[in-house]
Amino acid sequence: MFRIDSSLLRSAALGAALLACMPAAGGQDAWQREVLVPGSPLRGIHGLAFGPDGMIHVGSVMGQALHRVDPATGASEVLVPPPHGEADDVEFGPDGTVYWTGFSQGTMNARAPDGTLRVLGRGLPGLNSLALDARGRLFGTQVFLGDALWEFDTTGQHEPRLVRRDLGGLNGFDFGPDGRLCGPLWFRGQIVCIDVDGGALEVVTEGMTQPAAANFDSRGRLFAIDNETGEIFRIDIASRRRELVATAPGNLDNLAFSADDRLFVTNMADNAIYEVALDGGAVRTVLSSPLTLPAGIAVSGPTLYVADTFSIAAVDLASGRVGDVSRSLNDSGYPLLAAAAGARLATASPESGDLQLRDTATAAVVARWSPLAQPRALAMPDPGHVVVAEAADGGRLVLLDAQDVNARRVLATGFAAPGGLAITRDGYALTESATGRVVLLANDGSRRTLAAGLVRPEGIAVLSDGRLAVAESGARRLLLLDPRTGDIDAIADDLPLGIAGHAGGGALTGVAVDADDAIYLSVDRDGSILRWRRR
Repeated sequence: MFRIDSSLLRSAALGAALLACMPAAGGQDAWQREVLVPGSPLRGIHGLAFGPDGMIHVGSVMGQALHRVDPATGASEVLVPPPHGEADDVEFGPDGTVYWTGFSQGTMNARAPDGTLRVLGRGLPGLNSLALDARGRLFGTQVFLGDALWEFDTTGQHEPRLVRRDLGGLNGFDFGPDGRLCGPLWFRGQIVCIDVDGGALEVVTEGMTQPAAANFDSRGRLFAIDNETGEIFRIDIASRRRELVATAPGNLDNLAFSADDRLFVTNMADNAIYEVALDGGAVRTVLSSPLTLPAGIAVSGPTLYVADTFSIAAVDLASGRVGDVSRSLNDSGYPLLAAAAGARLATASPESGDLQLRDTATAAVVARWSPLAQPRALAMPDPGHVVVAEAADGGRLVLLDAQDVNARRVLATGFAAPGGLAITRDGYALTESATGRVVLLANDGSRRTLAAGLVRPEGIAVLSDGRLAVAESGARRLLLLDPRTGDIDAIADDLPLGIAGHAGGGALTGVAVDADDAIYLSVDRDGSILRWRRR
């Protein structure tokens, strides 16, 4: 499936997170670069399957790659690189062929044991989960960007056959001993079994919060996971009852059994693979990382808040330790934007159009707006108001009021593909990723171009002297822009920005500045947070 209890802390390697200095680029030696939160090789992991070699094969959509992981050590390597390796779910055929779904590409893919790559189906956006039945027939589903179950020709010679539409989000599924396909309906909270030839559907359990996947073990027992709660259930199909057998950290995506029936699950918020003991519920980490795919960031006091795509995280600026604000996709969607003021944190999902305002002390949502017209950047003039840059409806800036969520005041229109937003002493500074401009919407309503000719500028933040820190993501640079003179200095270049093969470059690059004028940058390629401080 593609698509944070503040008391819980994830280690960010603590002291090792603040790594050595690096000279700044462009002859500017006044800035010292550090790693606040270290990265990792994987960028959001989803479906998984055990191969004939006993290794876990796990897919990444945003990372655009299919990885092979040692279940004992967590050591990983790329099996199919970007962009062809984009994988939301993975399955092995009896001959060792590995199949996977390309969620955003809308493809069903295969890799033969000799390494030959094939595309078995195209034009199905949201192609999500897949499984082979006992006869070797291959099935896949569209979820989120579609809602249908298809059968695919494993030779790629024939077009996919539509089995059934409008299921309610059939996610990670498996075939049972009776030949039926069994899996969760994401949007209905049910586990169902389907006759793929006759089309009959039976609900075998319901009332789950967010069922994400279901698989059979070698004994024919069905197990299902709940994304929202982290609960793992055994489902008795005959009696239509479920039994809680273990609980893992929330935001689970998929599950798989090893040849000896050991259970492994993926977790999007932790960028993790966990082994979960069905007898006793012990959880062992195979691999994980502090952050998954950081995008928008915002500083509030001693904390950096991160919209981490599958969760909202809080980073302690002194230690680099990462904690949870929310890992509920029901609550936050897929958060990519962040802004903060006082004791309030705003986050938003461009995918869903949802925006939430939280109390940073309790993480409780105090106001909510939905749907917005493709939000792409946020700023907060004060704790009770949020300004959102929307990409749709002509590209506009809209002021939102927490006291009246129905009031939406349009401040200006005509912005092309907003990428970042900051409040300056003179007005709102906005980056336009499509045109390569930085634009100032002045307090008097006028607007002027502060910089042009940049390559996909995104995150932007204001230093105490009025200069603007700008992430030029397409050129992989961090810039300082003087809005009075138009002078631009590159304080860092050759940054690990932009995921290889990803349309649009990758996640939005966030920039934030703290009270001491330290500059923070979210890095999509390795999932790290970088910091620059004056020497």
